[in-house]
Amino acid sequence: MKTLRIFALQKTLALLAAGLTLGMGVWAASELKPVARTYTPQPAAPAEQTSEQAAIKSDGCKTCHTGYDKDGLKGDHGSMHVNPAVIIGCADCHGGNANIRKPANAVYKGNGHSEYSQAMESAHILPRYPNKWDYPSSANPEGSYTLLNKEAPEYIRFINPGDYRVARLACGACHLPIIQASERSLMSTSAMLWGGAAYNNGILPFKRYILGEALTADSLPATIKNPVPVNPHMTEMGILPSLAPLPAWETIPPGDVFRVFERGGKVINSLFPEVGLPNSTGLVQRLDEPGRPDIKQSNRGPATGSRISVPVINVTKTRLNDPHLWYLGTNEQAGDYRSS
Repeated sequence: MKTLRIFALQKTLALLAAGLTLGMGVWAASELKPVARTYTPQPAAPAEQTSEQAAIKSDGCKTCHTGYDKDGLKGDHGSMHVNPAVIIGCADCHGGNANIRKPANAVYKGNGHSEYSQAMESAHILPRYPNKWDYPSSANPEGSYTLLNKEAPEYIRFINPGDYRVARLACGACHLPIIQASERSLMSTSAMLWGGAAYNNGILPFKRYILGEALTADSLPATIKNPVPVNPHMTEMGILPSLAPLPAWETIPPGDVFRVFERGGKVINSLFPEVGLPNSTGLVQRLDEPGRPDIKQSNRGPATGSRISVPVINVTKTRLNDPHLWYLGTNEQAGDYRSS
């Protein structure tokens, strides 16, 4: 009887654990589900305008955003620019609806239903993934990684006009040369990391790098080209004509340098190879001979049966390019708080 009770308790605990796991899975799935939104295209910031025109794009914002900005300047200074000759409004850089004003005597309650919250959501550009951004918090989340790739350019511009996906619209009228130089720098493209890893690990046979990170406004992989034709002298100085995106890891065959780790060719049969099961056929166990791969690497294609390019998946899945500027930092330790 005691044994039966213990078994029943174990079964009950197992069911509870399964229910908890299922509940967490449902919560995680809902957290990752995007909110359907329609975004209004935002015009590019102008190079010149009158103070009256700039004020129209800021007056509504300043009814809530008061006090001091990051430079210690009064909130009525107008913008982050210290130079008073730069006449620009809040919505010029960030987008949003500057015609919305704080309701009289309204107080933010954080529940999303107050008059204040409704005005804020009408003025701001909202994310597709509010749970991942911990909305309405303005702090960058920890471990966002490639979350920006799933967001609309309008929202990216709202939280960070300097993001290279949208910087041309927000800042390009005055700062286009700086933007072009920045997005082609090593701190943006990660060319030294991808190029070194590609050559040293047998992904590519080129010592002169051809891979680098760049994205379109829609966060798609992009080829980035040098705006100036590269002559032989520039080539000797290490200047590159273009950089291509890193290919998807599941489409790249394994490099030959990793074939030493394959199971030997003597016991490969027509069945799908089972990793870690040397007796998968039911026959007496036969040991592989290291370093003697078969004439073919697998009975199936790349990305099946552990047939992957190990260096490429390492670069992709461990986010070795996070120290660079197309994404936010991990925001979990000192030095990882960054953005473009």
